[in-house]
Amino acid sequence: MKPKKTFHILDETIAHRPDLAPDAGGGSDEENPYWAWDEEAPHPNPELGCVRRGLCCKSSPGWFAPGEVEKAAELLAMAPDEFVRKFLIIDATEVDGQIVHTFAPVKLGRDGKPALPPASRADALYRTLRGQCVFYDVDKRGCGIYEARPMECRQYICTNAPGDNPTHEQIARLWVPPGSPSVS
Repeated sequence: MKPKKTFHILDETIAHRPDLAPDAGGGSDEENPYWAWDEEAPHPNPELGCVRRGLCCKSSPGWFAPGEVEKAAELLAMAPDEFVRKFLIIDATEVDGQIVHTFAPVKLGRDGKPALPPASRADALYRTLRGQCVFYDVDKRGCGIYEARPMECRQYICTNAPGDNPTHEQIARLWVPPGSPSVS
């Protein structure tokens, strides 16, 4: 039996048990199941564009352009205000020194619950978190509001170069009233 390896981290002693190490025959060669949700097979044919694998839907929901919230609410037979309070967060980005607010679907955590309460404002931490879109149906591998999905979702293709997909700044510019003084 191999001797235990001991490490000192912040004045604490940590001993690794060799009987649990994979190379000692006591551990498992299986990957940690926590990461399995994030891993997908490679794109079968990049020339096909979107093949509805849901990679983008499971990482960061797309932003709505003006007028799209109303269309999505209508698709679900809801009033726009009710739709926002049930399914969307308010996000923002800076455009030419001005903060512009937009709407995006709520991200769900691994527990299936909203990462932020609907109708609340996104913060910096929320923006960095990956999370499944509230409208993504894992079983059907598709969007529950596909016919009225956000602009970013309609135009985003995972095999595009990043510059070929819409940016949050481009979408935010659509929310700025024409002739606004500080946004060109």
